Amino acid sequence: MLKTSVPAHIFAFLVTASIDADDDMDMYSVENEPSRTELDSHANMPVVGRNAYIISEHGQMAEVSAYSPDYDPKRIPIVNAAVKYNCPYTGKSYALIIRNALHVPSMKNNLVPPFVMREAGVVINEVPKIHCDDPSIAEHSIYFKETKFRIPMSLWGTFSYFPTCKPTYEFLTNTDEVYLITPSTWNPHNSQYAENEANMLDWEGNMREEKDRQQVIISEIEENAVMVATMGISSAEAAMVDNILDSEEGDKSRYEVHPRIPTLVDEVSCVLGKVSPILDEYSMYQHLLARTELGHIQTSVGSTNVLFGNTLVTEDATTTYEEESSGTDANTCSTSEESDNDEEQLFQDIQAARLDGRLDLDDIMVNATTVTGLKNSVDPEHLAKIWRITHDDAKRTLEVTTQLSQRKEDPKLSRNYGTNDRMLRYKRIHEYFFMDTFFATSKGGKSSRGHTCCQLFVTDKGYVHVIPMRARTEVLQAVKEFAKEIGAPDAIICDAAREQKSQGLRKFLNDIGTTLKVLEHDTPWANKAELYIGLIKEAVRKDMRDSNSPLAFWDYCLDRRARINNMTAKTMFKLHGNNPHTALTNTEGDISNLSQYAWYDWCYFREKRNKFPHNQEVLGRVLGPARGDGNEMSQWILKANGKVVPRRTHRPLNVAERHSEVEKKKRSIFDRLIEEKWGTGITPPKNDPDCNDEDDNFEEYTDEDEEPRLIPETEDSVNCNGTLINQHPAYDRLLNAQVSLPDGDKDVIGKVIQRSIGPDGKITGVYDDNPMLNSIIYDVELPDGQLKEYAANVIAENMLTQVDSDGYSTTMMKGIVDFSKDAAIAVPKSEGMISTKRGHRRLRKTTKGWKLLVQWADSSETWIPLKDLKESHPVELAEFAKSRGIQAEPAFAWWVPYVLRKRDIILSKVNARLRKTTHKYGIELPTSVEHALELDNANGNTLWRDAYEKEMTNVGIAFEVLPEGQKAPNGWHLVTGHLIWDLKMDFTRKARWVLDGHKTPDPVGSTYAGVVSRESVRIAFTYAALNDVDIFAADIRNAYLQAPSSQKDYIICGPEFGLENVGRVALIHRALYGGKSAGRDFRNHLRACMRHLEFISCPADPDVWMRPSKKSDGQEYYEYILLYTDDALVISENAEKVLRLELGRYFELKQESIGEAKLYLGSSVRKVELENGVKCWAFGSSQYVQAAVKNVEAWLAKEENRMWSKHLPSKPDSPLPVTYRPELDVSPELNSRTSSYYQSLIGVLRWMVELGRVDICLEVSMMSSHLALPREGHLRHLLRIFRYLKKHHNAELVFDPSDPVVNEADFERRDWTSSEFGAIDGEEVLPPNMPQPRGFGFVIRAKVDADHAADLVTRRSRTGFLIFLNCALVYWSSKKQTSVESSSFGSEFVAMKQCCEYLRGLRYKLRMMGIPCDEPSYIFGDNQSVLANTTIPDSTLKKKSQSTAYHFVREGSARDEWRTSYINTNDNESDLLTKVLAHGQKRVGFVSRLLHHVYDNAT
Repeated sequence: MLKTSVPAHIFAFLVTASIDADDDMDMYSVENEPSRTELDSHANMPVVGRNAYIISEHGQMAEVSAYSPDYDPKRIPIVNAAVKYNCPYTGKSYALIIRNALHVPSMKNNLVPPFVMREAGVVINEVPKIHCDDPSIAEHSIYFKETKFRIPMSLWGTFSYFPTCKPTYEFLTNTDEVYLITPSTWNPHNSQYAENEANMLDWEGNMREEKDRQQVIISEIEENAVMVATMGISSAEAAMVDNILDSEEGDKSRYEVHPRIPTLVDEVSCVLGKVSPILDEYSMYQHLLARTELGHIQTSVGSTNVLFGNTLVTEDATTTYEEESSGTDANTCSTSEESDNDEEQLFQDIQAARLDGRLDLDDIMVNATTVTGLKNSVDPEHLAKIWRITHDDAKRTLEVTTQLSQRKEDPKLSRNYGTNDRMLRYKRIHEYFFMDTFFATSKGGKSSRGHTCCQLFVTDKGYVHVIPMRARTEVLQAVKEFAKEIGAPDAIICDAAREQKSQGLRKFLNDIGTTLKVLEHDTPWANKAELYIGLIKEAVRKDMRDSNSPLAFWDYCLDRRARINNMTAKTMFKLHGNNPHTALTNTEGDISNLSQYAWYDWCYFREKRNKFPHNQEVLGRVLGPARGDGNEMSQWILKANGKVVPRRTHRPLNVAERHSEVEKKKRSIFDRLIEEKWGTGITPPKNDPDCNDEDDNFEEYTDEDEEPRLIPETEDSVNCNGTLINQHPAYDRLLNAQVSLPDGDKDVIGKVIQRSIGPDGKITGVYDDNPMLNSIIYDVELPDGQLKEYAANVIAENMLTQVDSDGYSTTMMKGIVDFSKDAAIAVPKSEGMISTKRGHRRLRKTTKGWKLLVQWADSSETWIPLKDLKESHPVELAEFAKSRGIQAEPAFAWWVPYVLRKRDIILSKVNARLRKTTHKYGIELPTSVEHALELDNANGNTLWRDAYEKEMTNVGIAFEVLPEGQKAPNGWHLVTGHLIWDLKMDFTRKARWVLDGHKTPDPVGSTYAGVVSRESVRIAFTYAALNDVDIFAADIRNAYLQAPSSQKDYIICGPEFGLENVGRVALIHRALYGGKSAGRDFRNHLRACMRHLEFISCPADPDVWMRPSKKSDGQEYYEYILLYTDDALVISENAEKVLRLELGRYFELKQESIGEAKLYLGSSVRKVELENGVKCWAFGSSQYVQAAVKNVEAWLAKEENRMWSKHLPSKPDSPLPVTYRPELDVSPELNSRTSSYYQSLIGVLRWMVELGRVDICLEVSMMSSHLALPREGHLRHLLRIFRYLKKHHNAELVFDPSDPVVNEADFERRDWTSSEFGAIDGEEVLPPNMPQPRGFGFVIRAKVDADHAADLVTRRSRTGFLIFLNCALVYWSSKKQTSVESSSFGSEFVAMKQCCEYLRGLRYKLRMMGIPCDEPSYIFGDNQSVLANTTIPDSTLKKKSQSTAYHFVREGSARDEWRTSYINTNDNESDLLTKVLAHGQKRVGFVSRLLHHVYDNAT
């Protein structure tokens, strides 16, 4: 029961009207009575009155209540109705369908809410023109975008309306102008409307961008029964009419106008007259007479419809017809030869009647059986059959697509009404499309539409779009059609064929913002279109061969097969089980128009030309969805006369029709008629003189500029990494690279020119994205002009060995050979002096206009600006200036004399090497946008242009470009910025626009983005495992750009902003990389968003955000979001939902990064199951360790560093020898360069310790004590640690949430009432603002140890302790103590105090994170004296030097914050953090208990 409310005055009318209607519903019926259809914004359901034609009733009632409580609810029926609108301007009439309306027969007018009409896709402009400042035809009108049909509205007082009247049955049955003005399903109480409206605004009240809006999907409800039922009469009925007309019996007084019309016909016409006044006696007579001649042929092919109720057939006539039918059946059961002769004679009769114009083939193809119902929706078996795909692919396809339009169980064939699709326009698609032209069989003639070839477009993810063409010269028109239907991609890539790169095509693509990229010669594998041409053509061959459809319909089959390809879910690596349509459009595809018919399948369609009472169901064959004709459910239908028409109302044959003998005969005649006109799948059309019978297939793919080649016959050929076969880059990133290569016994600089072509005309080698695995052969030009062949991996290897860790060339400078002065820029000698404010004269400091030609050790030469060379080689440059006599020039005079005087000091401070920063990995780097374009032009590609355009697209949201000539507002400050050009190791070009933050003043306050502590991360992973919740991670895309800037800065646009914006003012509204306040702005924005999501920041770690929640089983817990700048880690039962639907509302997340945590802060993360069945997470550092080791080995491989490889063990079993004491090392000190390298290695090792390598924690701490003055022995032993890590790289830290075994008897609670802490016995101080604990808590354990006087020089002791939550290790520490203790008792007590200090902070953090912390912490130590003094309340301290540690630990024991107990030193793993242990059972046991897999398969 639907409930709705209306104003009181309307409700009163509805009550009265419905009561009157119950008395006499017919009294209100007046034909063609003018009425109004008014807009009622206060109603939530349409209301129709007596001047609406009731199509059908829902069988449901609505309980209508007034807004006022003074009236009782009234039950009103819900109907589907139609009204007729007569346009006064065009004279045309339109049927307007009103679905789900309240029916009040006594009402003259109709009421329709504007909101409901808008839900149907209708544009409503309800503001009267008199209220518009500049009124136009669009105001105060109703507009249908699909057909551009507009209904102007008028005013009735202050109410908007348009005139309508009641339509007739005949009008509704035959009109083509039908519009739905209300949706097919409607629920006024659906909450999704309000939710979607609320989601339009962000948390600050601003409009949310369309891509960020969260949509609540309103489920579709199946439509009710069809509107119109069709009727037909049989040949038997026609024969009966002849008998009646020939009879002389009957009362002739009844036929004053037409005396020959029989009585029975007159009775039927009276019934039909109530439906339509047009269907009077005379019109009925004409219809029946016209059908008489056709009846005989219809009977022969089986067009017999049995009508119930008022029929024209008497029992005698029926008997006569049955006898005739029996005779026909008997004849059919005779010899097959007679049957064939009869069928042949019938076919000849049909042909003769058709040629004479006496017969329309549609008339004999009408429905011959009773429809018994159709299947509601498609299942995988059916889809796999009609699409010719595997069952698994069909099942996955149904999971990732929709079927918004499904066939109903109602057997009657009804009209499918028009949809309201969006108007065609160019939309931006951020993808690259490959395109190429292919030809159909030349022997089979043109297609039925005159097409001979096709233009195919495809993405690297397999989205295919095809456009048939009459000739290959129509490529431009095909591209235009593609842009209208699909959109404007970022680039279209094609081969070098003439028509593919015409000037007109280039101009059009430039106009729509699409780049045309022409592939290089001899690179056929680079065009992915060629691969898909083979795949699509093979699929079309199978469809046409198996269905025996005529070759002339290949273009229809091709379009259908391309649509199926786009909707089919695939296991392709880039699709991740989705389909190409979703990958391209980011929307779920709908297969309603593809899932009903197989190719060339039989159907019945509605032929609107047939008039009542003729049957309107006509036999035809389906050729696929009719793109661009009709609505989305329209299909191309092949008629018996050979014409192809779009029809939106159709249905497949049911079981009875498929097995009916008369239906089979009709289908046989249909096929013969088509064969006469279009041929078959083997034979071409007989009327085409250019065709012969030899070809039964498409010709293989050919192109004018290429040799024929084979295409792999596989639908989705991928390698183990998910890369498609032949998937090469569109442009070769190695071309034009400069690299030093071996040539005989010397190295020479060569330039990569092109790929080498083998004797067979093909590229030699196998491509791989990894440069070191790429074996394609290249031609390299040497300095003497000679061409030599080198493999890609050899070129890449030489590149990487000739650059530093940043990728820049480390070639030594041989000398300065020349100089260049730009007189237009350089300061002349006459202006070499300037005056200060006090009137003093001094030299001008300038370097403008000067460049020096530098020759490198590899004989290459480079022009370098003076300002750069002055910083790197001041002495050499000063000597060069003096030798050339230019030291007096203003660019040299102010610094050359000083450098020459301080020559020795400068040489000792300046590194003797200069990086060749103009190149990286042998590729020249641009210095400006103009330079980037010059390099692209020289290289014949657009790699640098694509890089900076992509960057400017990303950062474009940060700027507001003001109109030309407009200045920045008051209070805004001018800043500068620039593009940074870079090259990745895979030779991908990259650009980044940054602010020149070094030129701006420092802001007040912190300028850093937040980072969560590693300890909090470990706690969160253990908490997730203990409480059985998920962990998902994601990266925020362009994080800083999503935060508003706190600074009022503006820039002057350069060429990277577009030529039309050069010189304009651009206000900076977002935080930008390089800005000093960018990190702080992002953090503030992030905090505001998190608070809006009702997350609160944990006081113990501000970058841990928490929110109370409940699990599905009712258990309370906290959801956490951990933020490390732009990396988000979510701990929740619904972690993915929190990321996508909540955090994703405020920030654009990298979709590929959303998922279960795999890699976090350098650690690989995986979920494991322990032997006890517990599931938890593990951190692995192997990947980071191996990368670090590889870098160290590369450093050792260099000539100048090979000395460090001597005397190093190849596979040490421990990080350091037991006998080595770094504080006693007296080897020579390292030079400045090697010292810096030592310091960088310490940083790498420290991060490894943070990632979980507890086994090297002590050794790294010991070596870190010598950062200030490292020696050769220190570096040698540091390299030994890396050798150890190389052997034992495979380590995992497992966060095991299992409950530990704690013997309570060992941790007996003591009575402290008689001690100095008696007043606080058992009273732990709790944080006053701690949140309510939720979820399961931890058992906290600690193991502590100390090494007395460990440092043999300073005699300071070392503290080491381990912290466990349950069985998970979450913290470890190894540090030298800050004081010198005289006994092991003192050092052990200091170690105990340091451990307890950390535990107090940990307990505070757990409580502030809402994690229960009810039990004390359990501390294990191996010094009996210390344990006695901490557990015995009445003990006294004899050595006052340890009083601070003594009282601190005892106070915590009295408060029951911790309890202590003894552990044997052989079981105390913290011993690993205080003493260097030799490789043996003790060390191996300790490490194995803390880390997994360290000693598994060590290599």
